[in-house]
Amino acid sequence: MKNIKTQVFILGAGAGGIGCAYRLIKNGIKTIIADKNPDFGGTMVYGGVDGWEPGVSLDGVHRIIADALVKMPNGGHVTEVVPNCNLFMPEKGWNWDNQSFKKYPWGLCLPTGKTYDETLGRCTFLRGENGTMKRFQFDGHLFPKAVRNVLAPFKEHLTEYFGYKFIGCNTKDGKVTSVMIGNGRDSIHVCADYFVDCSGDIVLAKDAGCEYRFGSESKEEYNEPCATVQSDNINAVSYVFRVTPTEDKSYIDSIPKEYKKADIEPWKSVGMKKTVTFMCQYPNGDLSLNMLPTMEGREYFALGEKADFIGRARVWHYWNYLQTEKGLCGYRLLEIYDAGIRESFRLVGKYVLTENDVRSGIIRQPKVGKTVALGDHALDVHGEGGMCRELIYPYEIPIECCETKEFDNLFVACRGASFSHIASASTRLSRTIMSLGEGVGEEIALRIKN
Repeated sequence: MKNIKTQVFILGAGAGGIGCAYRLIKNGIKTIIADKNPDFGGTMVYGGVDGWEPGVSLDGVHRIIADALVKMPNGGHVTEVVPNCNLFMPEKGWNWDNQSFKKYPWGLCLPTGKTYDETLGRCTFLRGENGTMKRFQFDGHLFPKAVRNVLAPFKEHLTEYFGYKFIGCNTKDGKVTSVMIGNGRDSIHVCADYFVDCSGDIVLAKDAGCEYRFGSESKEEYNEPCATVQSDNINAVSYVFRVTPTEDKSYIDSIPKEYKKADIEPWKSVGMKKTVTFMCQYPNGDLSLNMLPTMEGREYFALGEKADFIGRARVWHYWNYLQTEKGLCGYRLLEIYDAGIRESFRLVGKYVLTENDVRSGIIRQPKVGKTVALGDHALDVHGEGGMCRELIYPYEIPIECCETKEFDNLFVACRGASFSHIASASTRLSRTIMSLGEGVGEEIALRIKN
């Protein structure tokens, strides 16, 4: 086993890990980042969530990455919700009254020449009563290159271990002292002054013994207006897939043999016809399809190793349904991404952000500590217990949501930070989590320098 010493160790190179690493190395802090995937990006790249939803954000590295992507051929562009999806019905004009989700079960975002700044707001206060949703869509295949371009000026402070999984950690006297990572061939023992869990499923924090939650809280726990009873319900999982136009306008994909025979009842008979797909056009003309939902959250975790096969089988059958019954012929399926997990294990940290904080907004929200991120995405739960309640004002996320109660040198900066089930339905967005990571990185840098 190889032994390494550094100032900060980050587990996970998704949105939170990127933001955290950027702030640390920009401050000259020696940092190690490790991830099970081959490169930067996390769910944004390997889960196909390669579009940033409209949402407020503090100024930060997201702007620099977006600029790097826009400068690449077919790297990224701003898209806008088309009221009636006129890519397929151009004769209908831009009018929601023309859209029938029963006949056309999809929503669509197309490039409209808007600016990046126009994507930075979803709540009524920022977007206006009649403002449309604007997203920043990028090509996930180019995203790691854009990140590397942004980190390049400070790369002497960063060491990367991609393809390495978390094995375990050691703790002593209220501190995490080291972690072990491995790639199946060799393992590394890393000692550090600070540790940041950006793994999504908070595997480091859980292994260290931090308190955590899975599922929804009861109404009594935080007195949240939309809470009901404690359960194992979590936000649903989606499998995003990518399709490309073909010259043959009547082209229809064939379902691969292994998926054609898959047992996906009763979902195929019932759930498939209730699914609505959100589509967004890539800069090169391909389409990203996000089927909402593909699988209930608790179903995904209960299925274990079988979940991925069943999820991909559902994609193939659903895509065949869209092509044969809903008129989406003339496209070929290019890629099915890894499961897009919106919620799993969540830290119970020094402060738990709840629905009450999110709904209060910055005007009425109680002040807790140093603000490290802003959010204004809807309280958006897919699947069981589903809802989508838009916000009027942005809200603040304090660093206490990233601080563990048990260890003064372990932080969490990912979707598994200290949020209630309902609050996490809003906080989970990539740019919000990237800001969260930046805030944690800046706080650790200050502590080290002081």
